Amino acid sequence: MTDFAIETHALSRSFGSLVAVDEISFKVAKGELYGFLGLNGAGKTTTIRMLTTLLPPTSGSARLWGHDVASEPLAVRQLIGLVSDETSESQSDWTAREYLAYFARIRGIEGVSETVERCLTSVGLAQQFRGKLIGTYSTGMKRRVEIARALLGRPKVLFLDEPTRGLDLPAKRETWRLLKDLAAQESVTTFLSSHDAQEIRTLCSEISIVAAGRLVFTGPTRELGSDLDTFEDRLIKLLTSSC
Repeated sequence: MTDFAIETHALSRSFGSLVAVDEISFKVAKGELYGFLGLNGAGKTTTIRMLTTLLPPTSGSARLWGHDVASEPLAVRQLIGLVSDETSESQSDWTAREYLAYFARIRGIEGVSETVERCLTSVGLAQQFRGKLIGTYSTGMKRRVEIARALLGRPKVLFLDEPTRGLDLPAKRETWRLLKDLAAQESVTTFLSSHDAQEIRTLCSEISIVAAGRLVFTGPTRELGSDLDTFEDRLIKLLTSSC
């Protein structure tokens, strides 16, 4: 059994003549909160789509808990949860309980009510809100519901693609606290994709940085600086070195 939750080797994806992801290789340890940082259009979402079997690689390989994303997609899908703009489908006229129960039944999960309550507890949604319409929630609360949906079935790897995009500062900080708690209490390997330097530096001890589809750094976050200003200065140099 591998010690890594995610392993990629020369993973690539092209769209015609456009190379969106160009031979990236990295490893994510089990139970880690791992950051994947880059500017908009750098290849972050394309990488996540390959890792979650939504898009086949053009070349190279990726494995989740030892399962190949191309040849064993069903095994991989049983291991993962995903939160992204593409999967955000919160229904304003449903309660949180109704929304999660719907997806739990689709997935054939036993003990639907118990599972729904467990997931809502995991993301810290208070009891008094669980029976209220999602349309009455704050943006931060809606994001908690989306993360709870991704936790249905107890995934071993949770993929978050720009989870705080569009959130105001209080809601963003609320989501950060939630992700830290999930990593500490649920032992879920979390792959966090973002272009927010402060977000990645706050949450992740290990990171990969991608620019124009290529990895330009992989290693401990602290190697890029002990404070945010130094981190951002070195980050900018890495992101612009490929231009």
